Amino acid sequence: MRTRPSLLPCLALVAAASGSNLSLSDALATAANRDPQSRSDSLGVDASLLQASLQRAVWLPSVGVQASYNRLSNIDEPPLVLPLPAALGGPQDVNIAPQIPNQWGLSARADQVLWEGGKSIHMERAATWQAEAGRASRTKSRQELTTRVATAYWNLSAAQASLESAQRAFASADSQAVLTAVGYRQGTALEQDTLQARLRMRQIELQVEQASASRETARQALCVALGLDIQSELSASDPLVPLPTPSAPAAIVERPEIEQARAQASSAEEQAKAARAAYSPQLAASAEYDLQDPNPRVIPNRDSFDGSWRVGVTANWNLFRGGMDDLSARTADLQARQARLREVAVRDADEQDLALKETNYRLAVRRRQISQSSLPLARRDLELALIRAQVGTSLRLEAIDRESALSQAESDLALAIAQENAAALALSLARGQDPSWK
Repeated sequence: MRTRPSLLPCLALVAAASGSNLSLSDALATAANRDPQSRSDSLGVDASLLQASLQRAVWLPSVGVQASYNRLSNIDEPPLVLPLPAALGGPQDVNIAPQIPNQWGLSARADQVLWEGGKSIHMERAATWQAEAGRASRTKSRQELTTRVATAYWNLSAAQASLESAQRAFASADSQAVLTAVGYRQGTALEQDTLQARLRMRQIELQVEQASASRETARQALCVALGLDIQSELSASDPLVPLPTPSAPAAIVERPEIEQARAQASSAEEQAKAARAAYSPQLAASAEYDLQDPNPRVIPNRDSFDGSWRVGVTANWNLFRGGMDDLSARTADLQARQARLREVAVRDADEQDLALKETNYRLAVRRRQISQSSLPLARRDLELALIRAQVGTSLRLEAIDRESALSQAESDLALAIAQENAAALALSLARGQDPSWK
């Protein structure tokens, strides 16, 4: 009498003869290293942080230095005749602005913003909130990547288990068909029995082909999820076992999409405040020192370097610009209100999604339990059919049918475990938890 081992130990899958055996952790690490969306989100976070630093730099003084040299053509300017008395040597010719062809200049200037209505402060806060939104988006992208890769991995595991089960059923049914043919030659079986045995063999062979096609589809799906070439040969090496039941969180944990919506709303509010800052006056202080040859502030010009400095404060207040500031502020306010409403909508959608994920997980667990309880019955049914066939109380066709039924039961259980694991992962993420792979 032939018996089969239980399914769960057998689901420590045998990898393909050629190809790469991947554990789930290896698959996740490979996908994380190749995922362009996560890298894009990280670059977005870095850009937002740089924007915040740029807004802080507005309050730092700006210092510049400028040097120049000009060569002018010589121009003979008519002198100015001063009517001085003869006792003073007059009249006398005086050139008040003598021409100096070589002109040199060196200047240094420093500017400092004193007040600009708080616009840069609010823009800095908006950029900081935008960075928080980018981090939440990156977390969400990684969770979606984890879901895609893990689901594809478990589907490949289930497809491998189904293929192995179908191959075992085909080999066992082939043995029963051979015994039926021997019985026909010995006169203990009818020719119709041999024909029926071969017909059932063809049906099981079709199941093997379907299982092989399903495994190929699952392999391609995993290649796509990992970002690898679709022709890469991959096999799942981890045993296909149910994940632990996700525990309810001790405290409410916000999902990344809620954090992202809240951060975007806060950023929009800060941008609205920055837009209203256009109504405020702007103050700036400046200091400049010039060292020039000749210095135009000195009369008469001298062919030597002379320095001068100036310090001032500038105030600028836009009283009316055609309503541009008002329209900009109103637009920013509407965008902020829209962002807050979007946050509320995301929270409501997440609550509904959580309830759906809990229902799906309970259904998946029940489906796996039913499939698991059906497996011993199918195995025992096969054992009894083999016993009856050996003692001659039933046809071996019954054993072949029971082999096919057991293969289907094993395939159903493997698929049920994969679906339960995917539902458990989705429920953990819906609760804002990191999934447990133990």
